[in-house]
Amino acid sequence: MTTDFLEFAGSLNNLEKTRNFNVFTGYSLEPFSDLLDRFGWRNRRRPRLRISVVGTNGKGSVSHFIAQSFCKLGFRTGLYTSPHLLDPRERIRVSPDLRPISDSLLKKISEEIFSRCDPKDLAQLSWFEWFTLGALVAFEQNDLEIQIFEAGLGGRLDATKLAEPDLVVLCAIGKDHTSILGDTKEKILLEKIGIAGKNTRSMHSMDPGPELRKVLENSTRDKGIELKVYPALKSGENYLEYNRKLSEEIVKYCILEISKSLSLGSLVDARHKLQDLQNFDTRSEDQNLELEPDKFNSLLPPGRLEVLSKSPLVIFDPAHNPDAINITLQAIRSKYAEKKFSVLAGFLRDKDGEEMANLIQEFTDKTNAFFLKDGEFRLPKNEGIQSISIAEIESVINNPKNSEGKGIIALGSFRLYKYVLESVKNLSNH
Repeated sequence: MTTDFLEFAGSLNNLEKTRNFNVFTGYSLEPFSDLLDRFGWRNRRRPRLRISVVGTNGKGSVSHFIAQSFCKLGFRTGLYTSPHLLDPRERIRVSPDLRPISDSLLKKISEEIFSRCDPKDLAQLSWFEWFTLGALVAFEQNDLEIQIFEAGLGGRLDATKLAEPDLVVLCAIGKDHTSILGDTKEKILLEKIGIAGKNTRSMHSMDPGPELRKVLENSTRDKGIELKVYPALKSGENYLEYNRKLSEEIVKYCILEISKSLSLGSLVDARHKLQDLQNFDTRSEDQNLELEPDKFNSLLPPGRLEVLSKSPLVIFDPAHNPDAINITLQAIRSKYAEKKFSVLAGFLRDKDGEEMANLIQEFTDKTNAFFLKDGEFRLPKNEGIQSISIAEIESVINNPKNSEGKGIIALGSFRLYKYVLESVKNLSNH
């Protein structure tokens, strides 16, 4: 049996590929918890700050921005996110530059794990549990004082819950994975905040609205957790800018309020550096227009409202549920008020493609909306749907209609990114 980290991962059950979420029926964190505790793999070698980020929409970019803010202030920081865009190494990142984890660090993780544990026991893990284990080991091996974990699915039964967060960030709640998390936003909210554990001191939430806020207040009060609620995203506001500002406020809170209770002297000492966050600039649009060899060495979270090409203008966003689609389209309309857009969408088979297609067809003329029908994507059943194959993406992007004054928005799934990026690169090489 291989002891290579990525090769071993390939032998495990990967729900992100199979989309067979029925396995969550009767799922328990206990076996994974027992494995971690048997070898001390979730123990903190010294005082740490562990942050869990949950929610339906926005948790990936918020996780990135929090990590970047801590890095800017000089903290040794680890970031664990999912899913990835091109390479699974993207999921585990360490400071100072938060690049995807190197092969040499992955080798050190594997040596630590396989030297102590029977591969037969490890073979019982899921793909996501394996990567969560890798992140926990990597962060402690590298003595990272700030550790940020983006939840994969839900929270109460998510593998990242076993990091036992000190602080939880709750992002926007929407309807997604309803067969697993519940068919109402209240049920989904309770699943998400179920990630809080015995170490959780505070919860920071985007305002979920009056009804859900009351549920949130009652739950945190019962658990003795401090709750801070931040104003919700405004209609048409760029969600990335909103998420960046929210993340900075959370980092400031950590330095000013939570540092002493965690005995993290480095956080206390960092108070004089808070002014640095006022100068935290995201890269300009011009910088974002070029396809860089290392596109992950940037301040903006990869794949979020990302401009992949200037001519034709191609913008990618992974929005993959109705709320996220609506927010993304509004943000782009607000920023590019003078432009007209075609939309290229790819929806996975377990998603509500019909409702998302309705929103897209309201945003642009039906003749300018293209929906993928093959590969891992499912064609929505709406009337007037214009279907294309993966092989036709390049021709859609290269259509003369998308010249000056027009552009293309690609969205619907993280899985779509690689196809759009490849098509853009092919056009730039012609």
